[in-house]
Amino acid sequence: MLSPHLHIENTKDTRASAVAGMTVRFPTPRESARSYVAAPSAPKCTVIDDRAALKQQVKEANDIVAVVGKRLNLRPAGPTFKGLCPFHEDSRPSFDVDPRRQRYRCWACGKHGDVFNFVQEYDKVSFPEALELLARDAGISLEKIQKNPQGPSRAGMLDVMKWAADLFQQCLLESPQAEAARKYLGERKLVGDTVRKFGLGFAPSGGEWLVRESANAGKPAEMLESVGLIAKRDQGRGYYDRFRDRVMFPIRDIQGRIVGFGGRILPSSVVSADRPPPKYYNSAETSLFSKSDQLYGIDLARQAANKAGYLAIVEGYTDVMMAHQHGIGQVVATMGTALNARHVKKLKGVVSRVVLVFDADAGGEGGVDRALEVFVAHDLDLRIATLPEGLDPCDLLAAQGPEPFRLALERAVDVFEHKLQRVWAKHASSGLDGRRLAAEEMLAILALSPAERSVKLELMVNRIAHRLQIKEETVWSRLKELRGVRKNAEAREPAQGALIPDSTPKGRGEDLPAQPTETQSAKAAPHERELVELLLAEPALLSRAAIEVPSDEMEHPGLRKVIEALYRLHALGQPADLDHLHGFVDNERLWTKVLEFHERGLDYADRPWVFQKVLERFAERRLLRRRQALLNQLQDAADEASKLEILRQLRDLSSTGTAL
Repeated sequence: MLSPHLHIENTKDTRASAVAGMTVRFPTPRESARSYVAAPSAPKCTVIDDRAALKQQVKEANDIVAVVGKRLNLRPAGPTFKGLCPFHEDSRPSFDVDPRRQRYRCWACGKHGDVFNFVQEYDKVSFPEALELLARDAGISLEKIQKNPQGPSRAGMLDVMKWAADLFQQCLLESPQAEAARKYLGERKLVGDTVRKFGLGFAPSGGEWLVRESANAGKPAEMLESVGLIAKRDQGRGYYDRFRDRVMFPIRDIQGRIVGFGGRILPSSVVSADRPPPKYYNSAETSLFSKSDQLYGIDLARQAANKAGYLAIVEGYTDVMMAHQHGIGQVVATMGTALNARHVKKLKGVVSRVVLVFDADAGGEGGVDRALEVFVAHDLDLRIATLPEGLDPCDLLAAQGPEPFRLALERAVDVFEHKLQRVWAKHASSGLDGRRLAAEEMLAILALSPAERSVKLELMVNRIAHRLQIKEETVWSRLKELRGVRKNAEAREPAQGALIPDSTPKGRGEDLPAQPTETQSAKAAPHERELVELLLAEPALLSRAAIEVPSDEMEHPGLRKVIEALYRLHALGQPADLDHLHGFVDNERLWTKVLEFHERGLDYADRPWVFQKVLERFAERRLLRRRQALLNQLQDAADEASKLEILRQLRDLSSTGTAL
C-alpha cells in the first residue's frame, strides 16, 4: 500500500531504467552535431572466444565519436569533431576526434590513440577492463575469454550496482517497510516522476536485507563488498548491510552508470543517543567511486547545460532534484566536498561556465574562498549566485517556484568580483587600514595561483588596485612577498594544496603527528590561542593563515595539533567545522578545549581585524627570533667582514614591516 503523501505509480520507467544502457550515435560529418539519436542498447549477445578477433569486433562495434561523445562535448569541425582535451588544462578546443581513422589526438598535449586508449586514459582502467566495458556496451560477451578473472571486474561491479539500485527502488515503490520513506519524500514535495527519474530507493533497517537478497540472486558477497554495499562482521563471521533505514540516492557518472550511493537516514529512524549515525552516508571509496570526483545529477543535467551554456552547482541531492522538477535541468551537486581540480576537469568537458549557488549567510564564505582558489588556478569562468538568507534551493523552489531561483542564476557574478565586493564592504569603514586589510585578504588567495604572471592574474591585480585605490606596483610587490612566504613554508613542510583529491580520514588522527610528548596543560602564547579561536569561528580565514603561519610555528603542542588538523581539512577541500575536526582530534581533554576556543572565537566582534593583529604578532616573533640569531652570530663572528655583513642584516631587519 502506497503512502497518500507520495503517489508513485508501480510501473517501469523506461527512460530512467535505460539511462545506464543507452548508446549515443553521433552523426557523420555531413549531419548536424545536434541531430544524434539516443536509443536503448539491446543488441543481440554474441560470444567470441578468439582474442584477436574479439578485440577487432569490439573496436568495430564502438564508434570512437560515440564513445568520446558520451564523455565530452564534441562539435563538428569539417571532417572531424573537436572538444576540450580532458587530459590537460585546455582553454581552446585542442582535442580532435577523426571518425574516418577512428583515432583521437590532442594537438596541444600530444595524447592520441584509438577507442581502447581513450577509455583506458579517461576512465583510468587497464586494457582488459576497457575491452570489457566496450564489449558490454556493444552486447558482446567475453564469457569464454574470462575463465579466470583476477578479482572483480569493472563491468561486474557496474552490473551489481545496477542490480542493487533496481532492488532498492523496488523496495521503495512496493514494500510496506518503505512507508516512512515514501512519506518523507512526499513531505519534501518530490513527486513520483522525479523519484523515478533519479532512481531513488530505500534500504530497510535490520542489517541483513541486502545480504539475503544477494544470496537469493546468486550475487557473490565478495562483489558486493568490493563496491561498498556490504561489509564483513568482526572476526569475519558473515556480512552486514552498510546502508540501513535510509533513502537511497544512486550516484551516476556522466555516462549514466551507477557508481555509488548516498543514503539519507529517515527522521523517524530509531538511533542511539550515544552514537547517532550521520544524516547522509556515502558509498565507500572504491575503484568506481570517489566522492571528490563525482557530481550528482551530471548525467541528467548535461543536455540542459549545453542549452543553457552553464552548469549550476548546489550542495544537496534534493536541491538538484527539486531544480529538475521545476524545469531547471542544468543543476548538479558535489558530494559534500568543495569544488576541486578533479571536478574542474570533468566540468570543462561539458561546459565553459560554472555557477556556484550559496545562500546569503556567512557559512558560504568558506566555499567562496575555496572556489576562488580554483578560479585563480584554472582557466574556468566561475560565478557565484546568492540566494535569500536562510533558504536553500530546495526550500526556495518549493515555496516560490522556479523564477526566483532562475533569476539568481542569471544574475550570478564572477567569483573574484563577488569576493572583492564582500571584502571591501567589510573593511571600507576602516579607512586606510581597511584598504590594507582588504588587499591582504584578496592577495592571500591570489598567491596560490601557479602562474607568476598571466592575463587573468593581471586583470585581477588591476581590479584590486583600482577598487582599493592602491598603486598597481605596490599590489604586485606584496603579492610577490606572499608568494615567497608560501614557498618558504612549503620548503619547510610540503603542503597538500587546496586542490588535491579529497579523501576522508580512515581513522581518527590519521596523517597527523604522533601525540606530543610535552604536557598538554602547558601555557600557550596568547596569539597562538587567539589564532585557533579565530579559525574555529571563521574558517574563511584559513586560506591566508595556511600561507602566513606554517603549523610548525605553533609552539604549544596541543594547539599545533589543532592547527595541523584545520589546515589538513582545508587542503582536502572539506568543511573545517567541528564535525569534521573531531575526526582528527582523538584527545578528549584537547577536544574539550577546542569547544571552548570555538565559543570564544564567536565572541570576537571584528574577527578579520583581530586576525590581522594576530598575524602581526607572529611576524614580530619571527623578527625577534631572527634578530636574536643574528646577535648570537655577531658574538661568534671571527672577522670584520662577517661582522659587517651581520650588522647589515640587522639594519635591514629593523626596517622590515608588514604594511603594503
